[in-house]
Amino acid sequence: MEPNAWLSALAVVAAVLLLIEGVRQLRRRWMLVNVDGESMEPALRDGDEVLAKRTRRIEVGQIVVVAAPDPLLGWAEPPKKGRGPWWVKRVAAVAGEPMPGSDETVPPGHYFLLSDNPVGEDSRRHGVCPARMIAGVMVRKF
Repeated sequence: MEPNAWLSALAVVAAVLLLIEGVRQLRRRWMLVNVDGESMEPALRDGDEVLAKRTRRIEVGQIVVVAAPDPLLGWAEPPKKGRGPWWVKRVAAVAGEPMPGSDETVPPGHYFLLSDNPVGEDSRRHGVCPARMIAGVMVRKF
């Protein structure tokens, strides 16, 4: 094989590796999640897609993507490494603030999450959500 052919092959391999690494880096910072159900209506409807940025800067009023709680244990069960199912909920209170409908405050490292639609499941049923369960903050819906 000629030297130019080796260089061309090496360039193709390098380009493919750079593309793979670029996709991997994008997936570390961003996620696309489908909205399933009516819990976030009217803001988000069943079938909408949500683009979320992975971050730990979370404020009241933001919509977050969170690992779905265990039906029996709530958010006490640690999430499966990077896997769903994912829920989309609104942050109603952060650590130190009163929980909606209660005199208790949200403990450090936790969030009180609510559905926009009262029929949805959220912190009213499953308790406060540990910060480690929140994957990211919605930046756009599609």
